[in-house]
Amino acid sequence: MGLIAILLLCVFYLGLIIIIYEYYMLFSSKDEYTKQELKGVITGIPDHWMPLLSQFRLFPVYALASLIVGILIPLLSYNWFFQSSLFSILLFIILSQVRRSYEPMKVTITDSIWDTIAAALSEYHEIMIVFFSIGTVASLTYCWIANRELSFLWFFVNAIIICVIIFFTLVSIDKENNKDNR
Repeated sequence: MGLIAILLLCVFYLGLIIIIYEYYMLFSSKDEYTKQELKGVITGIPDHWMPLLSQFRLFPVYALASLIVGILIPLLSYNWFFQSSLFSILLFIILSQVRRSYEPMKVTITDSIWDTIAAALSEYHEIMIVFFSIGTVASLTYCWIANRELSFLWFFVNAIIICVIIFFTLVSIDKENNKDNR
C-alpha cells in the first residue's frame, strides 16, 4: 500500500510542477491572456513535453532508475540526513558540473567505462535530476504523512527546495530544446 501511495505522490508532484511551469511560461511570455490560452495550458502539456522527451533515447531507463533511488534514500533511515533535500541539491550541483566539464571532451571519447558513464550522465543529467527529486519529495511526503517521522516545517522546507530544483531543471530542459530548434 505504501508503494502505491508513493507512486501516486510521484505522479501528483510531477503533474503539479509541470502545470506550474507551463503557467509560468505563459505568464512570462505576455501581459494579456485570452480565456482559451488559460484553459489550453493543461491540454497542451503532452504536445509540448512528449516531443522533447523523445529526443532522449534511453529516457525510461534513466528516469525509472533515478525515481527508484530517489524513493529509497529517504526510506533508508529515520535520520534527518537521509530525509532531506541534501541529495537532490548535491545531484543538481554535481551532475551539472559533470556536464560542463564533459561537454568540451565529447569528441575525444574512448571505450573506457568511465567515458561511457560520463557520457550518459552528461546526456541524461536533467532527466535524472527531475525523477530523482520527484522520488525524493514523494518519499518525504509519505514519511511525513504515514509514518509521522518528520516535523511539518522540516518536510515543508525540504519539499519547497526540491520543487525549486525540479522547476529550474525543467527550465533548463526547455531552454535547451528551444535553443536547438532555432
